Amino acid sequence: MPVGGAVLSTVREVQIPILAMLLIGACAAKAQRVIRTRSFDAAASPSAMFPVRLRKPITLAVCATEVAIGGGLVVTAGALGQGGPAATFRVLASLFFGTAVGALYEVRARRPDIGCGCFGDLSDAPVSVRTLVRSALLCVAAIASVGAPPMVTPASADQALWLLGTGGAELALIALLSPEVSEIMVRLGYAEPCEARRLPVARTLTALRGSSAWRHYEPYITDSEPGDVWREGCWRFAVYPATIDGTGKDVVFAVYLQARRPPVRAAIVDAVPVAAFIHVRSDRPTFTPVAGRMRLHPAAFQVRVPEHAAADAVPAGTIPADAVRGGARGRQRSSTV
Repeated sequence: MPVGGAVLSTVREVQIPILAMLLIGACAAKAQRVIRTRSFDAAASPSAMFPVRLRKPITLAVCATEVAIGGGLVVTAGALGQGGPAATFRVLASLFFGTAVGALYEVRARRPDIGCGCFGDLSDAPVSVRTLVRSALLCVAAIASVGAPPMVTPASADQALWLLGTGGAELALIALLSPEVSEIMVRLGYAEPCEARRLPVARTLTALRGSSAWRHYEPYITDSEPGDVWREGCWRFAVYPATIDGTGKDVVFAVYLQARRPPVRAAIVDAVPVAAFIHVRSDRPTFTPVAGRMRLHPAAFQVRVPEHAAADAVPAGTIPADAVRGGARGRQRSSTV
Protein backbone atom coordinates (compact mmCIF):
# COMPACT_ATOMS: atom_id res chain seq x y z
CA MET A 1 0.00 0.00 0.00
CA PRO A 2 1.38 3.49 -0.86
CA VAL A 3 2.53 5.60 2.07
CA GLY A 4 -0.29 8.11 1.53
CA GLY A 5 -2.90 5.37 1.55
CA ALA A 6 -1.43 3.81 4.71
CA VAL A 7 -1.49 7.15 6.52
CA LEU A 8 -5.09 7.82 5.47
CA SER A 9 -6.15 4.35 6.58
CA THR A 10 -4.43 4.84 9.95
CA VAL A 11 -6.09 8.25 10.45
CA ARG A 12 -9.54 6.79 9.75
CA GLU A 13 -8.90 3.87 12.09
CA VAL A 14 -7.94 5.94 15.15
CA GLN A 15 -11.09 8.09 14.96
CA ILE A 16 -13.30 5.41 16.52
CA PRO A 17 -11.57 5.15 19.95
CA ILE A 18 -11.01 8.93 20.11
CA LEU A 19 -14.64 9.79 19.36
CA ALA A 20 -15.94 7.11 21.73
CA MET A 21 -13.67 8.32 24.54
CA LEU A 22 -14.76 11.95 24.12
CA LEU A 23 -18.47 11.13 23.96
CA ILE A 24 -18.49 8.86 27.01
CA GLY A 25 -16.22 11.27 28.92
CA ALA A 26 -18.53 14.20 28.15
CA CYS A 27 -21.54 12.29 29.47
CA ALA A 28 -19.64 11.26 32.61
CA ALA A 29 -18.63 14.89 33.27
CA LYS A 30 -22.25 16.07 32.93
CA ALA A 31 -23.46 13.28 35.21
CA GLN A 32 -20.83 14.20 37.81
CA ARG A 33 -22.04 17.78 37.78
CA VAL A 34 -25.68 16.74 38.23
CA ILE A 35 -24.77 14.40 41.09
CA ARG A 36 -22.72 17.10 42.81
CA THR A 37 -25.29 19.89 42.49
CA ARG A 38 -28.34 17.60 42.70
CA SER A 39 -29.88 19.68 39.95
CA PHE A 40 -30.35 19.55 36.17
CA ASP A 41 -30.49 23.35 36.02
CA ALA A 42 -27.17 23.64 34.17
CA ALA A 43 -27.48 27.35 33.56
CA ALA A 44 -23.95 27.60 32.19
CA SER A 45 -24.72 25.30 29.21
CA PRO A 46 -26.77 25.72 26.01
CA SER A 47 -29.82 24.31 27.81
CA ALA A 48 -30.10 27.76 29.43
CA MET A 49 -31.53 28.98 26.10
CA PHE A 50 -34.64 26.86 26.68
CA PRO A 51 -37.46 27.31 29.21
CA VAL A 52 -36.72 25.95 32.67
CA ARG A 53 -39.17 23.06 32.30
CA LEU A 54 -37.27 21.79 29.24
CA ARG A 55 -33.73 21.95 30.64
CA LYS A 56 -33.87 18.64 32.49
CA PRO A 57 -35.17 16.55 29.55
CA ILE A 58 -32.72 18.26 27.17
CA THR A 59 -29.77 17.54 29.46
CA LEU A 60 -30.87 13.92 29.86
CA ALA A 61 -31.36 13.51 26.11
CA VAL A 62 -27.92 14.92 25.28
CA CYS A 63 -26.19 12.77 27.88
CA ALA A 64 -28.06 9.62 26.80
CA THR A 65 -27.22 10.30 23.16
CA GLU A 66 -23.53 10.73 23.97
CA VAL A 67 -23.24 7.50 25.93
CA ALA A 68 -25.34 5.55 23.40
CA ILE A 69 -23.28 6.68 20.39
CA GLY A 70 -19.98 6.30 22.27
CA GLY A 71 -20.88 2.81 23.45
CA GLY A 72 -22.12 1.89 19.98
CA LEU A 73 -18.82 3.00 18.43
CA VAL A 74 -16.91 0.78 20.87
CA VAL A 75 -19.11 -2.28 20.28
CA THR A 76 -19.05 -1.96 16.49
CA ALA A 77 -15.35 -1.05 16.20
CA GLY A 78 -14.23 -4.63 15.57
CA ALA A 79 -15.38 -7.41 13.29
CA LEU A 80 -18.50 -7.95 15.42
CA GLY A 81 -20.11 -4.75 14.21
CA GLN A 82 -18.81 -4.37 10.69
CA GLY A 83 -21.22 -3.42 7.92
CA GLY A 84 -24.57 -1.84 8.67
CA PRO A 85 -24.35 -1.48 12.49
CA ALA A 86 -20.91 0.15 12.36
CA ALA A 87 -21.94 2.56 9.60
CA THR A 88 -25.10 3.49 11.53
CA PHE A 89 -23.28 4.57 14.68
CA ARG A 90 -20.62 6.43 12.72
CA VAL A 91 -23.26 8.34 10.76
CA LEU A 92 -25.04 9.15 14.03
CA ALA A 93 -21.76 10.47 15.45
CA SER A 94 -21.35 12.69 12.37
CA LEU A 95 -24.87 14.06 12.77
CA PHE A 96 -24.35 14.64 16.49
CA PHE A 97 -21.16 16.67 16.07
CA GLY A 98 -22.61 18.52 13.09
CA THR A 99 -25.60 19.51 15.21
CA ALA A 100 -23.22 20.56 17.98
CA VAL A 101 -21.42 22.95 15.61
CA GLY A 102 -24.71 24.65 14.72
CA ALA A 103 -25.90 24.77 18.33
CA LEU A 104 -22.63 26.28 19.60
CA TYR A 105 -22.64 28.88 16.82
CA GLU A 106 -26.15 29.89 17.87
CA VAL A 107 -25.13 30.03 21.55
CA ARG A 108 -22.15 32.25 20.72
CA ALA A 109 -24.38 34.62 18.76
CA ARG A 110 -27.33 34.80 21.18
CA ARG A 111 -25.86 34.02 24.63
CA PRO A 112 -22.14 34.87 24.60
CA ASP A 113 -22.07 34.74 28.41
CA ILE A 114 -22.61 30.97 28.77
CA GLY A 115 -20.28 28.06 28.09
CA CYS A 116 -20.75 25.02 25.91
CA GLY A 117 -21.30 22.69 28.87
CA CYS A 118 -19.53 19.94 26.90
CA PHE A 119 -17.59 18.61 29.88
CA GLY A 120 -19.65 19.77 32.83
CA ASP A 121 -17.89 22.13 35.26
CA LEU A 122 -14.82 22.34 33.04
CA SER A 123 -16.75 24.00 30.19
CA ASP A 124 -18.08 27.14 31.84
CA ALA A 125 -15.96 29.48 29.70
CA PRO A 126 -17.93 31.33 26.98
CA VAL A 127 -18.07 29.63 23.60
CA SER A 128 -15.09 30.75 21.52
CA VAL A 129 -13.82 30.18 18.00
CA ARG A 130 -11.61 27.39 19.37
CA THR A 131 -14.66 25.55 20.70
CA LEU A 132 -16.40 25.83 17.32
CA VAL A 133 -13.30 24.61 15.45
CA ARG A 134 -13.00 21.65 17.83
CA SER A 135 -16.59 20.57 17.20
CA ALA A 136 -16.09 20.98 13.43
CA LEU A 137 -12.90 18.88 13.61
CA LEU A 138 -14.73 16.10 15.48
CA CYS A 139 -17.53 16.23 12.90
CA VAL A 140 -14.98 15.75 10.10
CA ALA A 141 -13.35 12.93 12.07
CA ALA A 142 -16.71 11.17 12.45
CA ILE A 143 -17.42 11.52 8.73
CA ALA A 144 -13.96 10.12 7.92
CA SER A 145 -14.67 7.05 10.07
CA VAL A 146 -17.70 6.07 7.97
CA GLY A 147 -16.75 3.10 5.85
CA ALA A 148 -13.44 2.50 7.64
CA PRO A 149 -12.53 -1.18 8.02
CA PRO A 150 -12.92 -2.92 11.40
CA MET A 151 -10.14 -2.31 13.90
CA VAL A 152 -7.66 -5.17 14.26
CA THR A 153 -4.54 -5.82 16.30
CA PRO A 154 -1.51 -4.15 14.67
CA ALA A 155 0.40 -6.63 12.52
CA SER A 156 3.80 -5.12 13.34
CA ALA A 157 5.57 -2.74 15.68
CA ASP A 158 5.76 -0.13 12.93
CA GLN A 159 2.00 -0.20 12.45
CA ALA A 160 1.45 0.13 16.20
CA LEU A 161 3.76 3.15 16.28
CA TRP A 162 1.84 4.69 13.38
CA LEU A 163 -1.43 4.27 15.29
CA LEU A 164 -0.02 5.67 18.53
CA GLY A 165 1.65 8.61 16.80
CA THR A 166 -1.44 9.50 14.77
CA GLY A 167 -3.75 9.21 17.77
CA GLY A 168 -1.39 11.23 19.96
CA ALA A 169 -1.10 13.99 17.38
CA GLU A 170 -4.88 14.26 17.04
CA LEU A 171 -5.38 14.31 20.81
CA ALA A 172 -2.78 17.07 21.09
CA LEU A 173 -4.66 19.11 18.47
CA ILE A 174 -7.95 18.57 20.31
CA ALA A 175 -6.30 19.61 23.58
CA LEU A 176 -4.96 22.76 21.89
CA LEU A 177 -8.52 23.64 20.86
CA SER A 178 -10.03 22.81 24.27
CA PRO A 179 -10.38 25.58 26.91
CA GLU A 180 -11.08 22.81 29.42
CA VAL A 181 -7.37 21.92 29.47
CA SER A 182 -6.53 25.35 30.87
CA GLU A 183 -9.18 24.94 33.55
CA ILE A 184 -7.74 21.54 34.52
CA MET A 185 -4.23 22.96 34.80
CA VAL A 186 -5.47 25.85 36.93
CA ARG A 187 -7.27 23.51 39.30
CA LEU A 188 -4.28 21.20 39.60
CA GLY A 189 -1.59 23.81 40.03
CA TYR A 190 -3.14 26.79 41.79
CA ALA A 191 -5.18 27.23 44.95
CA GLU A 192 -7.09 30.43 44.27
CA PRO A 193 -8.06 32.54 47.31
CA CYS A 194 -11.78 32.43 47.84
CA GLU A 195 -11.98 36.23 47.77
CA ALA A 196 -10.68 36.24 44.18
CA ARG A 197 -12.79 33.40 42.79
CA ARG A 198 -14.95 34.22 39.79
CA LEU A 199 -18.13 32.16 39.85
CA PRO A 200 -21.24 33.08 37.85
CA VAL A 201 -24.34 33.99 39.81
CA ALA A 202 -26.29 31.34 37.90
CA ARG A 203 -23.88 28.67 39.09
CA THR A 204 -24.25 29.80 42.70
CA LEU A 205 -28.05 29.67 42.45
CA THR A 206 -27.85 26.20 40.89
CA ALA A 207 -25.76 24.96 43.81
CA LEU A 208 -28.18 26.63 46.23
CA ARG A 209 -31.20 24.85 44.72
CA GLY A 210 -29.45 21.53 45.14
CA SER A 211 -28.77 22.04 48.85
CA SER A 212 -30.65 20.70 51.86
CA ALA A 213 -31.18 24.27 53.14
CA TRP A 214 -33.11 25.12 49.98
CA ARG A 215 -35.26 21.99 50.21
CA HIS A 216 -36.08 22.88 53.83
CA TYR A 217 -37.35 26.39 53.02
CA GLU A 218 -38.66 25.84 49.49
CA PRO A 219 -42.31 25.25 50.58
CA TYR A 220 -42.40 28.76 52.09
CA ILE A 221 -40.67 30.65 49.26
CA THR A 222 -43.09 32.66 47.12
CA ASP A 223 -40.84 33.65 44.20
CA SER A 224 -38.57 31.48 42.08
CA GLU A 225 -36.13 34.36 41.57
CA PRO A 226 -34.16 36.04 44.37
CA GLY A 227 -35.13 39.55 45.33
CA ASP A 228 -31.50 40.50 45.95
CA VAL A 229 -28.11 38.92 45.25
CA TRP A 230 -24.74 40.23 46.35
CA ARG A 231 -21.29 39.05 47.23
CA GLU A 232 -19.18 39.76 50.29
CA GLY A 233 -15.73 38.21 50.47
CA CYS A 234 -15.98 34.44 50.17
CA TRP A 235 -19.79 34.29 50.34
CA ARG A 236 -22.62 35.12 47.98
CA PHE A 237 -25.97 36.02 49.50
CA ALA A 238 -29.41 35.52 47.97
CA VAL A 239 -32.65 36.74 49.51
CA TYR A 240 -35.97 35.12 48.66
CA PRO A 241 -39.39 36.39 49.76
CA ALA A 242 -41.40 33.87 51.75
CA THR A 243 -44.67 33.51 53.62
CA ILE A 244 -44.59 31.77 56.98
CA ASP A 245 -47.75 31.53 59.10
CA GLY A 246 -49.34 34.18 56.88
CA THR A 247 -46.55 36.68 57.57
CA GLY A 248 -44.13 38.07 54.99
CA LYS A 249 -40.55 36.99 55.66
CA ASP A 250 -37.19 36.98 53.94
CA VAL A 251 -35.13 33.79 53.70
CA VAL A 252 -31.47 34.78 53.53
CA PHE A 253 -29.19 32.14 51.99
CA ALA A 254 -25.40 32.36 52.18
CA VAL A 255 -23.50 30.20 49.66
CA TYR A 256 -19.76 29.76 50.04
CA LEU A 257 -17.87 30.51 46.82
CA GLN A 258 -16.31 27.23 45.86
CA ALA A 259 -16.83 25.15 42.74
CA ARG A 260 -17.78 21.86 44.38
CA ARG A 261 -20.29 21.23 47.16
CA PRO A 262 -20.32 24.72 48.66
CA PRO A 263 -21.59 25.05 52.23
CA VAL A 264 -24.99 26.75 52.39
CA ARG A 265 -26.38 28.57 55.46
CA ALA A 266 -29.84 30.05 55.87
CA ALA A 267 -31.82 32.22 58.26
CA ILE A 268 -35.26 33.85 58.40
CA VAL A 269 -35.73 37.57 58.98
CA ASP A 270 -38.71 39.88 58.78
CA ALA A 271 -39.24 41.55 55.43
CA VAL A 272 -37.80 44.82 56.80
CA PRO A 273 -34.25 46.15 57.12
CA VAL A 274 -32.40 43.51 59.09
CA ALA A 275 -30.35 45.88 61.24
CA ALA A 276 -32.89 45.43 64.02
CA PHE A 277 -32.07 41.73 64.21
CA ILE A 278 -28.27 41.93 64.11
CA HIS A 279 -26.48 40.84 67.22
CA VAL A 280 -22.79 41.65 67.13
CA ARG A 281 -20.59 39.22 68.98
CA SER A 282 -18.82 40.81 71.89
CA ASP A 283 -15.40 39.95 70.48
CA ARG A 284 -16.04 41.61 67.11
CA PRO A 285 -15.83 45.28 66.05
CA THR A 286 -18.99 47.25 65.39
CA PHE A 287 -20.62 47.65 61.98
CA THR A 288 -21.23 50.71 59.82
CA PRO A 289 -23.78 51.35 57.06
CA VAL A 290 -22.27 51.26 53.56
CA ALA A 291 -24.26 52.00 50.37
CA GLY A 292 -27.59 51.09 51.98
CA ARG A 293 -26.31 47.82 53.41
CA MET A 294 -25.10 47.03 56.89
CA ARG A 295 -21.49 45.89 56.66
CA LEU A 296 -19.87 44.00 59.52
CA HIS A 297 -16.14 43.59 59.85
CA PRO A 298 -14.21 41.46 59.85
CA ALA A 299 -15.62 37.95 60.13
CA ALA A 300 -19.11 37.16 61.30
CA PHE A 301 -22.60 38.19 62.29
CA GLN A 302 -25.67 36.49 63.65
CA VAL A 303 -29.20 36.99 62.37
CA ARG A 304 -31.58 36.56 65.25
CA VAL A 305 -34.81 34.90 64.18
CA PRO A 306 -37.82 36.71 65.72
CA GLU A 307 -39.68 34.76 68.36
CA HIS A 308 -42.85 34.69 66.27
CA ALA A 309 -41.15 32.93 63.35
CA ALA A 310 -42.38 29.53 62.21
CA ALA A 311 -41.84 26.65 64.56
CA ASP A 312 -39.76 24.72 61.99
CA ALA A 313 -37.50 27.65 61.21
CA VAL A 314 -33.89 27.43 62.24
CA PRO A 315 -33.61 29.17 65.64
CA ALA A 316 -30.88 31.76 65.90
CA GLY A 317 -29.57 30.84 62.45
CA THR A 318 -25.98 31.87 61.93
CA ILE A 319 -24.53 32.99 58.61
CA PRO A 320 -20.77 33.49 58.79
CA ALA A 321 -19.80 36.26 56.37
CA ASP A 322 -18.71 39.86 56.17
CA ALA A 323 -22.02 41.67 55.64
CA VAL A 324 -25.79 41.46 55.58
CA ARG A 325 -28.35 43.17 53.39
CA GLY A 326 -30.29 46.17 54.63
CA GLY A 327 -32.90 48.44 53.05
CA ALA A 328 -35.25 47.72 50.17
CA ARG A 329 -35.30 44.38 48.41
CA GLY A 330 -35.19 44.03 44.65
CA ARG A 331 -31.78 45.26 43.54
CA GLN A 332 -30.70 41.95 42.10
CA ARG A 333 -27.17 42.09 40.84
CA SER A 334 -26.17 40.38 37.59
CA SER A 335 -22.41 40.46 38.17
CA THR A 336 -20.59 37.21 37.55
CA VAL A 337 -17.87 38.00 40.04
